[in-house]
Amino acid sequence: MWGSNADLANRALLLALAYDFSGEARYRDEVINAMDYMLGRNPLDQSYVSGYGARPMTNPHHRFWAPSRDSALPPPPPGVLAGGSNFNRPADSVAERIYPQCHAQTCYADDIEAYSLNEVAINWNAPFFWIAAFLAEPIAAD
Repeated sequence: MWGSNADLANRALLLALAYDFSGEARYRDEVINAMDYMLGRNPLDQSYVSGYGARPMTNPHHRFWAPSRDSALPPPPPGVLAGGSNFNRPADSVAERIYPQCHAQTCYADDIEAYSLNEVAINWNAPFFWIAAFLAEPIAAD
């Protein structure tokens, strides 16, 4: 789905709240699993976050963070989340080209032209940053 990482980050946010309300470790563990997925523990071994992971996203669909389009433009700052794999709606030419070889969770390209896969947007970066802050908090001792 378009912005699949946004869906994952929003679900992780709800799981984090479930942990906060219940104290049950299983909820926090699933937030960690979601973050691990976005940082590269996924079928592509691809970090969807700029500047983090062994293979971070480097070429987001963005008008300003676009050195692959114009070397005078800056790269994305560390910590920006890309939309992620999109097996349902290959809307751009890059996605349409790779779609026949894709399977669920593998239809992704780190390409500035791949707006349906590699777009960055505030509405999926906001929950991503929220869960990063949640995971940075120390665990309360019982």
